[in-house]
Amino acid sequence: MSLRMALLVLIAGQPRSGYDIGHEFDGMLKFVWHAKPTQVYPELKRLAAEGLIREQDEGPRGRKPYEITDAGRAALRHWLTATTPDHSLRNETVLRSFALWLVEPDEATAFLSGELEYHRARLRGMRALKAGLDLASPADRAALLGLEAGLRRLEAMISWSEWAIETVATWPPLEESASA
Repeated sequence: MSLRMALLVLIAGQPRSGYDIGHEFDGMLKFVWHAKPTQVYPELKRLAAEGLIREQDEGPRGRKPYEITDAGRAALRHWLTATTPDHSLRNETVLRSFALWLVEPDEATAFLSGELEYHRARLRGMRALKAGLDLASPADRAALLGLEAGLRRLEAMISWSEWAIETVATWPPLEESASA
């Protein structure tokens, strides 16, 4: 998925400023897509230049919300119906797990315990976001689908972390495994 599509999805739901979009990337979209403000603002300008969004009048605290245009909605519809999703996935936690044989079991356990707590905290946050949805809103009904995917993914990572901690508890210290 490209950043531009993520921005169009957010703006299609309701007009948003760059600041508002940053909060969405740190909240509801965190498990799906990450973007820094240094990426968001230039892409918003490009989308506006291409006529896919337009700036509204200045709002509270000097924020300038963007709204989607008909051309932006058409681009989103095309993306949803005529392109296939990119299923590639990057997960640094899982990548690191492939290298945990290089550290002592207690160090591996500490890493995995940190991951377990991270995923538990994210799960609590995602549940709070889900509880705050207004299911009378079409955008929030669709957001429920994405949030539920995130909740299930976090639950799977929690289950995996717990299993991995139990598994690592059976590993011998490095000295013993190196001589074997």
